[in-house]
Amino acid sequence: MRSPYFSHTLHYLHFCIACIARIVSIACIACIVFIACIACIVPITVRGQHTGGETGFVRLLAMKGYENVRVARRSDTLFVGCENRVWRWEPRAAAEILKLVMPAVDSAGVVSLTLLKTGIPLTTLIVTRKDYDDLRAGRLPEGAFAHSATALLPDRVYRAGIGRIQPANPSFSKFDVVVYPQLRMQFGNFDHPLELQFNIAPAVRVSFWQGMSLTAQVIFPVYNNLTTDPEGNTIRPGLLVLSQSFRLPGMVFATLNAGYFTRSRYGLNGEMRKFMFNGKIALGAAIGYTSQMQFIDGSFIFKPEEAVTWFCDAAWRWARYDLTLRAGYGRFIGLDQGWRVDVSRQFGEVSIGFFAMQTGDQVNGGFNFIVPIPPRRYGTKNQVRIRPASYVPWEYRAKGLNSYGRSFSTGNGTDEMLFNLNPDYIRKQVGKEVLKL
Repeated sequence: MRSPYFSHTLHYLHFCIACIARIVSIACIACIVFIACIACIVPITVRGQHTGGETGFVRLLAMKGYENVRVARRSDTLFVGCENRVWRWEPRAAAEILKLVMPAVDSAGVVSLTLLKTGIPLTTLIVTRKDYDDLRAGRLPEGAFAHSATALLPDRVYRAGIGRIQPANPSFSKFDVVVYPQLRMQFGNFDHPLELQFNIAPAVRVSFWQGMSLTAQVIFPVYNNLTTDPEGNTIRPGLLVLSQSFRLPGMVFATLNAGYFTRSRYGLNGEMRKFMFNGKIALGAAIGYTSQMQFIDGSFIFKPEEAVTWFCDAAWRWARYDLTLRAGYGRFIGLDQGWRVDVSRQFGEVSIGFFAMQTGDQVNGGFNFIVPIPPRRYGTKNQVRIRPASYVPWEYRAKGLNSYGRSFSTGNGTDEMLFNLNPDYIRKQVGKEVLKL
């Protein structure tokens, strides 16, 4: 039996942790709103100081709109590092970069291209000049090109080739205004056969250093007849998140988030994912400490109940079919615990999946998909850039009004970081895009 002293001490520690989390979250939200307002008034310009790789190809890639550009030659290999802000789809961007830089290598040369996000190196694609020319000339089938090319998730090639070079056209302090459509839909209610909510949610996103991102979003309702959402008819804040991502040794990626997330949750969240066998197997874990905050009738309503959520999962990718199987167990927003199993497959830019879950005696399931939004190419010349969201994710649950198995999103997880950048996926899709150029 616990002593009264121990119980009081435990309660005091819990109270202190809750206060610290609330103060940090509110401070981050205030910081995000302040910076977003300043961004609309004061333009910020940062120019890269190039200590290496100062070639015509660096200037060419930067002129095309690619960011964090690094180029260097080591023996017969041309090392290239770029962050894609030009094309919606990463394989398309990789194909265009290969087309631009391939003339710099001779017939026995090699191009090693590393794709980045927020300055973090992710996937490296290695292609020989001979294979590239044979593919363009029709002498090498597309499938054979995919097998001869090499795609790597480890970053040792990048670090050895161009990791220490100062980037040209850095992406930091450039503001993206991304317009997201939001759709929520529920079938099967007897009184309302179809309940629907559609919003437009523009978000300002900016990064000031490697791995860092700041997001401030506002949701504008367009149509709503969802009976279960008290905020659905009001203009309200969306994501207000300060995020820092890391690439750690051993193909480990981690993300820390603080701010206001989806499902009206604010607080702290951390996520880590370990990849093995060049991205074919992944082990992940996430933990969050959040409370509820809603914006109703022009004011914020805080609810004192804190929730510690966590989720651990394992995933396996069948590279031949771009098929991913994932299973995980965790604790959700409603403090219920249970399993979730997902199977999804990518068809080019479209992803379709199905899931099943069980929490306690509750069973649910459904499907989800991710579809692209036009245009394929974006304007990249201005300090503040306006564009639509690249993709729209949507999930349907058979028991949609059920509060079990609910989790929030920070918009900055490891899955978002590595979306469309799996090594086997890149290796297979780039050849198709090279033939279209």
